[in-house]
Amino acid sequence: MKNTTQIMRRCHALALAGLIGAGTIVPAGTSLAVGPGETQSATVISPVGPGQSSAGSTGTASGTGSTSGQSASTANPNAWKKVNGVYQMPDGSAINNVLFRGIDVSRWQGDINWSQVAADDVSFVMLGTRSKGAVDPYFHRNIQQASAAGVKVGVYIYSLAMTPEMAVEEANFVLNLIHDYPVSYPVAFDMEDSTQGTLSKDELAAIANAFCGRISEAGYYPVIYANDNWLANKLDMSKMNYPVWVARYSAKPAYQNPVMWQATSTGAVNGISGNVDIDFQFKDFTSVIPANTWRTINGQTYYYQNYAKQKNNWIQDDGTWYYMNGDGLVSKGWLNQSGKSYYLDDTTGKMITGWKSDSGKWYYFGADGTRSRGWLNYGGRWYYMDGNGVMQTGWVDINNGSWFYLGPDGDMQTGWIQPVPGNWYYLNQYGYMERGWVLINGRWYYMDENGRMQTGWIQYKDNWYFLHSDGAMAQGTAIDGWQIGADGIARKE
Repeated sequence: MKNTTQIMRRCHALALAGLIGAGTIVPAGTSLAVGPGETQSATVISPVGPGQSSAGSTGTASGTGSTSGQSASTANPNAWKKVNGVYQMPDGSAINNVLFRGIDVSRWQGDINWSQVAADDVSFVMLGTRSKGAVDPYFHRNIQQASAAGVKVGVYIYSLAMTPEMAVEEANFVLNLIHDYPVSYPVAFDMEDSTQGTLSKDELAAIANAFCGRISEAGYYPVIYANDNWLANKLDMSKMNYPVWVARYSAKPAYQNPVMWQATSTGAVNGISGNVDIDFQFKDFTSVIPANTWRTINGQTYYYQNYAKQKNNWIQDDGTWYYMNGDGLVSKGWLNQSGKSYYLDDTTGKMITGWKSDSGKWYYFGADGTRSRGWLNYGGRWYYMDGNGVMQTGWVDINNGSWFYLGPDGDMQTGWIQPVPGNWYYLNQYGYMERGWVLINGRWYYMDENGRMQTGWIQYKDNWYFLHSDGAMAQGTAIDGWQIGADGIARKE
């Protein structure tokens, strides 16, 4: 024998399908299930979840003593539409403080012409993400085409979570589904399944907090979707502290200050065949959903610019440049692009500027992040970077025969140097190694073809000269029986 819960679920399903009428007899002691979002009010149609028609594809509903939203709308053809700048209820009364009108859809709506939807005063859509335990078959098509039509997109999931752990799994399901798309509206947690209705308020709060916390952690804006009945009797919002998307049909919600209101399931919008849920937005989400932000999802970090994940693109955040690869992840290490080389921090991915050591070699990256080659002036000193950008030290031959000496720190040397004991060289003010005769501070010196300073007797062309131990040419003196003239030429006495 089926238990009471099973009977109630079955009766609820039959009622939604129109198989149980107002006069249908059910077993004694059993009442028709008034599921989450439903009310016994004779004037309010029962919400059955965002994007889901209460009677399959037709979108009509019948319940004990209920008047359909369609009949109410028929009484006022302008219901849920803007007249003279104000949206109207089915009874013609005004809906105040509305920022935007939107819809929520799922597989129930089938193929949608999103260009027509956008042109029919629809600013946003909340898209269903899951159906029968899998990705909603229309999700990818809907989010791509809605975004292309200029309709802002949020998403929701009909939750079946009975524990916080299951709620986190549902959050990860949603995050993995949406991270490639420009989601600029909330991520809604739809809590209304009859199985969840058996849980305590504390248990429901723990489940909602687990889901919303994970969504918030990833940089999205979580909201709770619930109807007036659940908000009044099952959910303690003081324990959840998240905004609410409230559902109540054809009558204004009792819940105070929702961010959105799902007002009917029998709305009509161009581009959609049959009925569709109509929603009204009361909060400006631009202040709480940043267009440009980092998001970490399943351990992977992405950057969103104007709500779109950046791929194969440079982005700048807080004055620092990063490069997002083809998967939307931060590139690290060496990056070669358009003939230029960059280095991105191995941990953070920040574009390096200035000096960088890699594998024992030093490189310099300019203000634009590009690797320097050739001569580099830094801090008033000159450095030479080879064709691979590696800072050089020691002797360097540049331009086939022009020798320079770069110190251990890479800075170009000038003046007298002694790289190895016993050998002196002279580098002029431009760093060039001198050869032949050189006048330094009024004294003449002679450097051989390899640039080494000479000492002692040397023959230059047809003349002999004597160079002191410090390399200076002897002048006006006698050495070894030779008379040294003022010109340094040695002559026999």
